[in-house]
Order: sequence, then C-alpha cells, then structure tokens
Amino acid sequence: MHSLLSTADVVTIIVSLLAILTAGLLGGRRGRSDNATQYILAGRSLTLPVFVASLVATWYGSILGATEFVVNYGIAFLVCFGLPYYTIAIIYARWLTKRIRRSEAVSIPDQIRIVYGKRAASVAAVMMLVITIPASYQLSLALIAQTFTGWTLGASLLVTSAFSFLYIVKGGLRSDAYANVVQAGLMYLGYIACVIFCVTTLGSFSWLAAHTPQNLLDLPGPLGWMPIVVWTVIALQTFIDPNFHVRTAAAADADTARHGVYLSVAAWIVFDLLQLVVGLYALAAVGSSHGAQSAIHVALQVLPDIWRGIYVAGIVAAVMSALDGYALVSGTTLAHDLLPTGREERRIVRLRLGVAISLCIGGIVAYAFPSVIDLIYRAASIAVPAILIPLLCSYTIYASRIQTSIVQLIVVPATASLCIMIAQAAGLTLPVVAEPMLVGILVSAAMLLIILIRSNVKSTPA
Repeated sequence: MHSLLSTADVVTIIVSLLAILTAGLLGGRRGRSDNATQYILAGRSLTLPVFVASLVATWYGSILGATEFVVNYGIAFLVCFGLPYYTIAIIYARWLTKRIRRSEAVSIPDQIRIVYGKRAASVAAVMMLVITIPASYQLSLALIAQTFTGWTLGASLLVTSAFSFLYIVKGGLRSDAYANVVQAGLMYLGYIACVIFCVTTLGSFSWLAAHTPQNLLDLPGPLGWMPIVVWTVIALQTFIDPNFHVRTAAAADADTARHGVYLSVAAWIVFDLLQLVVGLYALAAVGSSHGAQSAIHVALQVLPDIWRGIYVAGIVAAVMSALDGYALVSGTTLAHDLLPTGREERRIVRLRLGVAISLCIGGIVAYAFPSVIDLIYRAASIAVPAILIPLLCSYTIYASRIQTSIVQLIVVPATASLCIMIAQAAGLTLPVVAEPMLVGILVSAAMLLIILIRSNVKSTPA
C-alpha cells in the first residue's frame, strides 16, 4: 500500500509529524515543568481552545476500529459509539467537572486516596495501571508505520514510541495538550477532505445510499438491540477515563472544563459523522475485506497528492494523541500513585521515568501479543466495575458510608467480571447480557445498595 504514496505525500506526512513535535516541545517551554502539578496538570492552566482540542484528539485512539465497526454494522456506529458517550459526557460536564476541578487530586487514584485512604488508593492505582498502559495504541501506530514503510513490527514500535516520548517527557501534559492542537487539526482536515473527494469522485450521498446494504442503514441493523444495550453500558467507562479526568483537573477553572466538555461533544458529533460517511464510502467502493483499513484504502483511491499525506497524517495523529495521553497518565500512576513521595525535584525525575517505563512495558506487550487490543478491552472490563462507583461516590455524601467497605467494593466487582471472562474462555454458554463489564457493574451497584442499607440500619436509633 505504501507504493501508492507519492513523494509529495511522504513529505507532507513528515512535515505534519514535525509540526506535532514542534508544538509539543514549544508547549513544554511555555510553562514551568519543575514540579509535579505543573508536569501532570500543566499548572491547572489549560485554556478553552487547548482544552477542547486536547480532549477531542485523545478521544479517537481506536480510529481504525471505528471504521471496522461502520463497515460491519453501519449507522449503529452512532448509537454505540456516539449517543451514549455524548449523553454521559454531558452528565459529566454538568455534575463532575466542578467537583473534579475543585479537588486537590491530580489523578483518579489520588482522589481515591484523599477520600478513602492509602490502601484503597493502592488497589485503585493497580486497576488504573492495567487500563492505562498504552500497548494497544502503540501497536496500532506501529502497524500503520509498518504498512507504509515496510519496517519490522519491532522497529516500528521502537521508532513510533520514541517519537511520542520526545515531547511528552519534556513538559508533561502541557506538551501533550499543545501537540493535541495540531493533531486535532490534522484529523479533521484529513477526514473532511476524504468526504469531499469521495462525493466528487465516487458519487453523491444518494449514490452512497444505493450502494450500501439496506440493513446497514437501519436500526438496529445486523448488530441487534441487545449488543447496543451492552455497548451503551460500556460507555460508562467515560466516568473513569483518565485522560478525561486529568484534562478536567487541568482546566483553568471549572467553567472552562464544563464549557469545554460541551464543545467537545459538538466536535465529536461532527467527527463521528465524518467517520461514518468515510466508512460507508469505503464499504461501497472497496468492500469489507480490508476491515479496519478500509478507510485508508478508499482514501488512497480518491485523494490526490498531498491530501493523501494529510489524511494518513490525520490517522497517525489520532492514534498518537491517545498513545501520548495514556503514556502520561500511566507514567503518573507509576510514579505518583504507586511510588512513595519524595523531594520535588526527584518526583519530576520519577514522573519522566514513569512515562518511559510505561512506553517500554506497552511496547513489550504489543510486540508479544499482537492481539493486545482485545486484552486491553478485557482489562477495562475488570477495571471499570472496580473503580466506577467508588469514584463517583467519592464526590458525594455517601463516601463516608462506604469507607469501611471500600476495598471490597473495588475488588469484588473486578473478580465477578474476571469470573465471567473465565467462563467464556471455558466455552460455557452464557446469556448475551452476561458481558463481563455489565456483570461487574451490576455487582458493584448491588454491593453499594447493601452497604447503604446497612449503614442506615446502624444509624437508626433503637
């Protein structure tokens, strides 16, 4: 496929990557990064434009997976990966942004520590580490690089991971956020161009509708309603998404965070529609055999020189933005949440070392398990039930009531999810609703209800 790229395309991609690198390095120089708060939260100074660009860019790490979903299930993509996330993000903006921004916590395990204590925070940090190691994004980026360069997987992992490390290690979140501005621009520019050239080269939207299987244009389509319900529940992971949390905590103020999430939702709607249209054109023009890479194939077919380079750079930017964000939060989990505190200057060294260790672990996992995306999904199915309810309760009056049972409230739901996975792996026939994350969340909710009932009984005068 790389032979379809012209010299102009290659130059465009290189220039785009250099623009990302330059933005990241300049971002690191614009503010201090000599203490933990500055490094992890950019001094809590993200302005509205930077906040929106950063939140939008880091949201699309699985951009190729989105194409695969559209090719297989059509407009159900918007119901599974759009509507539930928009709804939860709006709830997040209205209810959580102010609470997160006013908290002294710099991470999710830090919030658990402040409210529930060190023991609960250590357990939560392990859970968060499992889902923040950026192996799946390192693998995705390496595979893209391998496709267009012909390098081995090992070399691709090394080069792409090292490139990300170059700027995020300099200024932490500030470097990442400024790089996200360029990355978001490339994403939108590439996809808008692809839609325009698909329409002008292949045919109008009426042509597209005529060449798309009707069941992909209907709901629930080939997916069915029950899987849609399951995907809706999975969207609850937004509440514990570490990139979401850290950017909210890093906003200049609570209003910036709240308005920024609203604007991000609007931006997601636009980009999701672009992804849907490109995915359907890819299905109509090149078929479904290319799976997740169908959008790349149709873009290379319809886009002219330079625009092909911008589109590929946009794909790379989307994956890279998620990789950077998760490398930073997993490094924070390692260095800030799991290791003992020390002198400020040493904490900065540990934070940078944590990012490097995170990328190294992720690279090893990605190389050893090329199907790591499925492993990361399984890890999220364990961690989300474990952290979701304890984290949400930590911002309410109910936190004190679950204090004595907090470790069990973290561990038991995670264990329930793991048991479902083991049963599935053993080949047992389970109902469709027996999705690991859903079972874990239901167990967590049931435990919370029991704990609250017991606390009310104990507090009632005899």
